[in-house]
Amino acid sequence: MRDLRTRALCAAAAALLVLGSVTGCSGTAEPAAPTAGTTASSAGGTTGNAATAGTGRTTAAHPVTAKKPAACHDADLAITITAQPDDPGTGATLRAMVTLTNKSRHTCTLNGWPSVAPYDMAGEVIKVATVRKVAQPGPVAPFTVDPGVSAFAGLKWATCGDDENCGWGNALRASVQGPATQGQWAELEGFGDAEHNNIRIKSLQIGTLQPSHQGVVAW
Repeated sequence: MRDLRTRALCAAAAALLVLGSVTGCSGTAEPAAPTAGTTASSAGGTTGNAATAGTGRTTAAHPVTAKKPAACHDADLAITITAQPDDPGTGATLRAMVTLTNKSRHTCTLNGWPSVAPYDMAGEVIKVATVRKVAQPGPVAPFTVDPGVSAFAGLKWATCGDDENCGWGNALRASVQGPATQGQWAELEGFGDAEHNNIRIKSLQIGTLQPSHQGVVAW
């Protein structure tokens, strides 16, 4: 009988041990929730990173406007100044068209007015009493000039009379960077020889740089 009781007590103790073990396992499993929470938190961080990446993609889809090409330098341009008959009946040359051709290998930007100055046969600059930069044939506006493409500007001047003290020029110098005295020699077309070229300038008006020759001397 004592053996039976002993066995029963042992069986009961074993059952309690098993139950305690199961309860212990359940207790051990509970901290797993924070671990899962940590994983969720990490996933939340990833979601935050994904939003940042999304912002990047949006920016890429709407890129910032590209920078305009650098300003044209005198060295980038070939400059030609072509005389225009002011009055076909007399052949008086009081207007000219400045053509600036991009001879470089890169696109550049023009804006404003060219500077122009007459020179005498000794290579000395001739002082012009009045030089005005005018908004003709239109207002100033920047534009780009591709390699091999030309830009234009108009010139208009009043010539000196024979009794006026004006230097007689035979060359013109031009610049898009600063004073014409720092620019380059322009190729002259249609002016004739030095004694009949009408480069005796009392007052000079310079028009705006334009991407088209239309209207640049019609003012």
